[in-house]
Amino acid sequence: VDLTSGRMKQLTFGDSIDTEPRFAADGNTLLFTSGRGGAPQVYQLNLVDGGIKRMTFAGNYNARASYTPDLRHMIMLHREDKNFNIAVQAVDTGRVTVLTDSEGDESPSLAPNGRFVMYATHVRDQGVLAMVSVDGRVQLAFPARDGDVQEPAWSPFF
Repeated sequence: VDLTSGRMKQLTFGDSIDTEPRFAADGNTLLFTSGRGGAPQVYQLNLVDGGIKRMTFAGNYNARASYTPDLRHMIMLHREDKNFNIAVQAVDTGRVTVLTDSEGDESPSLAPNGRFVMYATHVRDQGVLAMVSVDGRVQLAFPARDGDVQEPAWSPFF
């Protein structure tokens, strides 16, 4: 959407659903999830020339991707077999490192400084807020007193 005129411009085309867009910090590309390859995978749209390329190939489901501020890695929801986990992928090599080991992680949200990922998961049948460092060395869970945690998001402000 052009904020000045309010006009909308469609950026992707095709029969499959394209969803969950996330802009890169440089404003030149965005990542999005698409089923155009048969299962949800992450694609990159070049906003300068309109080119689209598939970014993920490991795993049978990849979604909700975000670039780290330095554009060297992507954080995403990743499924190899049946469990959904949080993973990081090196953009240059495509190497995927799974950061969590749960049955149902969801909604990864990268911190503005690019060092931590906040996400929702389940502990003893309760939805909780959890956090993992991008290198996987620090993992924390924050149980809620009431209700279930869903769709966590970092504030853009420190």
